[in-house]
Amino acid sequence: MTAAVDFFRFVSILATSGLLVITAEADAQDAATQTGKPRDIRFQRLPNGDVKLGQIHLHRKSRTLSFPATINLDSGALEVLIATPEGRLHESLLSSAASPFRLQTMLFLLGVENGPRRPDEKGNQGDLVDIDLEWTKKDGTTVREPVETWVLNSKTNEPMKRRGWVFVGSRISDGMFVAETEGNLVVTYSIGETILDIPSTEGEDDTVFVVNQGKTEPAVDSPVRVILTPRPSTLEEEERNERP
Repeated sequence: MTAAVDFFRFVSILATSGLLVITAEADAQDAATQTGKPRDIRFQRLPNGDVKLGQIHLHRKSRTLSFPATINLDSGALEVLIATPEGRLHESLLSSAASPFRLQTMLFLLGVENGPRRPDEKGNQGDLVDIDLEWTKKDGTTVREPVETWVLNSKTNEPMKRRGWVFVGSRISDGMFVAETEGNLVVTYSIGETILDIPSTEGEDDTVFVVNQGKTEPAVDSPVRVILTPRPSTLEEEERNERP
């Protein structure tokens, strides 16, 4: 799938695979979350060529995804970076109502490939995605910073290294999209099903990461925008595939 998305071809693939229900509406209530079944995909094409799917926005020119979230914790251990209300909010830095199923769909639409969290014996690994947070200060200034600055490595007492986040993707089991049921969008401790995971071995230890209490802004319950940007190697490969 190339990043210069053949939108309707992509939609038709999903439809024939049984993962897509197309409606004319731009969005709808997400009652399916409680059942764990994949939510209906309701695409909205914008005049500038961008695509929205529920709360997730695909920005074609910048080749990024974004969705709203709120700061959920200002202290304590972290096993999850971004959880939905159905997830482990007691140990998640951010809370978002964005659908894990929709996020996975939009990552595919952007041209990002999923795979193992850690390189397998053949060197295969899911594509890496950088995550930034953007918010507006009281004076109206827009600020954008790597999400890692809010996460502290308790072993080194330094902010989490920026290594990117692996697109692992979630399983569908017995008709249920498991990450939707578990409420995981991005995790720092690699258990359960999620869309994005940590690429390092630190993800195997649930005591490594805590909230960086030195980051006091924005405060808990403040709105932020999560921005996902595929690593350059991913984009370069997609660009090569687009060439005649």
